[in-house]
Amino acid sequence: MTRPTTVLIIATDEARAAGVEVKLRGQSEWRPVVGRAPHLIRLVEQHRPDVIVLAEESPRLARALEALRDHPARPPVMALLADPRGAWTRERRRAGVHAVMPRDATGEELTAALRALRSGLVVLHPDALSVAPAASSLDTGGDRALTSREREIVEMMAEGLGNRVIARRLAISRHTVKFHVTSILAKLRARSRTEAVVTAVRRGLLSV
Repeated sequence: MTRPTTVLIIATDEARAAGVEVKLRGQSEWRPVVGRAPHLIRLVEQHRPDVIVLAEESPRLARALEALRDHPARPPVMALLADPRGAWTRERRRAGVHAVMPRDATGEELTAALRALRSGLVVLHPDALSVAPAASSLDTGGDRALTSREREIVEMMAEGLGNRVIARRLAISRHTVKFHVTSILAKLRARSRTEAVVTAVRRGLLSV
């Protein structure tokens, strides 16, 4: 039997954390654990969560995430925001945020997002991409457009697939995949595979 996915829910407002917990209770798929920001590292070490859900944001929580950044057991993070517009920022990505959802997401929406996040995907509410970053260089296109092969690979990157699996699917070598990934990152002016996928979504090369 597959073990339930441990979801660590972090908030200073107990009622807000409980609201998220209620949406997951009663489903054998999830094991929700509620905690507070000051104890984040201890909670991660104690419970080894598969996902962290931030039921709110605060300077204290930002500091806790920063302290956790280099921790070997750091899981992906989902941020639940009152207003997700323009929320997919470099700061949140550096903090380990891989998913942005509205605070009032339904239980079904939360479950679907957690499943995708658990599978290694980036999960973004459409509004999270509605405001472009200050540096617009990520959106430049022109003669830097992706080739059809590069688009195929970006699609697979969005699925969370590694170079080995991509190579097997396309019947090409891992070296060739690595070459294409390097080209994709350069063309999209992205520093990571995650940032490349997000930029591709914003350009309309992928659907959210």
